[in-house]
Amino acid sequence: MVELEQIRGPEDLKALGVMELESLAQEIRSRIIQVCLKNGGHIGASLGTVELTIALHRIFDSPQDAMIWDVGHQAYAHKILTGRNESFDTLRATDGISGFLSRDESPHDVYGAGHSSTSISAAAGFAYRNENWTIAIIGDGALTAGVAFEALNHLVEMPERGRTMIVLNDNQHSISQNVGGIHRLLTQGNASVLFHALGYDYLGPFDGHNLEQLVGILNAVKTADQDRPLVLHVMTQKGRGYFPAERAPVSFHGISPPKKSADKTEPAPAQPGKTFSEQLGALIEKYAPLDERIVAITAAMSEGTGLANFFETHPTRAFDVGIAEPHAVTFAAGLACRGWKPVVCIYSTFLQRGIDPLIHDVALQRLPVIFAVDRAGLVGADGPTHHGAFDLSYFSMVPGVEIWAPTDANEMAFAFERALEAKTPFAFRYPRGACPENGSAPTLDRLDRGFRVYGAEIKRAERVLIVVGAMGNRFQAWAQQESGLALIQLLKVKPLSDEFVSYLSQTTANASIYVLIEGVLQGNSLPHQIESIVGRPVSARGIPDEFIDQGSPADLEKKLGWDLDSVRSWTRG
Repeated sequence: MVELEQIRGPEDLKALGVMELESLAQEIRSRIIQVCLKNGGHIGASLGTVELTIALHRIFDSPQDAMIWDVGHQAYAHKILTGRNESFDTLRATDGISGFLSRDESPHDVYGAGHSSTSISAAAGFAYRNENWTIAIIGDGALTAGVAFEALNHLVEMPERGRTMIVLNDNQHSISQNVGGIHRLLTQGNASVLFHALGYDYLGPFDGHNLEQLVGILNAVKTADQDRPLVLHVMTQKGRGYFPAERAPVSFHGISPPKKSADKTEPAPAQPGKTFSEQLGALIEKYAPLDERIVAITAAMSEGTGLANFFETHPTRAFDVGIAEPHAVTFAAGLACRGWKPVVCIYSTFLQRGIDPLIHDVALQRLPVIFAVDRAGLVGADGPTHHGAFDLSYFSMVPGVEIWAPTDANEMAFAFERALEAKTPFAFRYPRGACPENGSAPTLDRLDRGFRVYGAEIKRAERVLIVVGAMGNRFQAWAQQESGLALIQLLKVKPLSDEFVSYLSQTTANASIYVLIEGVLQGNSLPHQIESIVGRPVSARGIPDEFIDQGSPADLEKKLGWDLDSVRSWTRG
């Protein structure tokens, strides 16, 4: 019987029989569980695709036959079977292998993917004048996104299209439980009607855990005379083989590194108090009974954005639109036109998909849509596809949007109250993780004007450090003790308040000015605005003009010079 350690690449699967493949599936499943319990990771979907992945690599010839995995959540078995079993222990770790697909990592990762619903569009590009097979593996949750239907519409009539198969991995989930008409159509067994109407051949649904059946079907597909693109519909179980994940697939979509335990893990490590996401959810729940116009919108992320309880208590005022961020933003614009107060709760990285409706539908019409921008800044192990690196820049470039960056629960509440009063677009951004109730007592508290000062008075400061983002909290105690240093936590990022401009202009001519931004520097105008206020160059740090890999937050912050020791050295010259 072959063992997993003997599999160096997909070619090693070609001669294996079904019993050997089934034994291999159990080893792969154990390997995924072992590593995810140690490193964290997207365990649920990947446990569900083990047999499907084995069957695909057994029949098709990667990378000549391009397998394009949507998102990457479902591709851990693919990584293990394509030469990365030995390095799989480094999954999501600093300098380790990515938790998603990466063209830099393996020739078998033919297309990078961290965000959902891109696989069919990419497959269309791969299939053009291609003599080999192109295979897109997309989850049923990803099928809710508009870009997936744009691709389905185009691919079926694309000229000079090579042999193309779309594998619909149906596990009834995206991150949260799937919602909407597409989900209902699939669960009612009417998928064939949809895909046949669009012009696709359709097979299924089949048991995605029956290796013998999958190998037979895929072999028949490969050898058939296939003209039209094919949709192969398979049913899989999210979390297959790990009972806690089978029982709670939403909680175990992804897990953080667990507390040490003999035989189990938790969906996420316990944290003191509320997270920023939970704080947002609590604020919406607090104010919703006081103002019936408040509604909440998310894109397949009700749990992650802290809205799960609001969905239960106010089901007619909470909207999960599926993986459809552009629709979420435009839907909010329509609600705002009717006098509602929509709060759009989406992770920073996913809101990038909503930039055009942000500009065209919300800002251009000056509509009072509230954007609660979650996971702003670095997110650690999820890496470059998920860092909230760009929100400060893309919101700052849009006329008429007010932007806040609260750093604790008190500031979150103030920003949310201000957002509810706003007559134009309003965004407030906050990081992943624990939300402190309050920071240290400031030397000057001008929360109402969008800034707080710690340490030296501005007129006596030899050095002024201006920080945007909750990472500024770590510098408060140091600033109170450091001679000659004024720390300004800038909470209102755009527009800068007149009081802040007046206060900063009081710096002495010899004071050195430092600006630390929890986002990309490229395209961020704040350092230039500060230079205009003080009339001299400033030293700025943020994310440089490159994508930041995955790693622990501490490792990444040290690499970027955001940790306390690095900032202390930087500001001391």
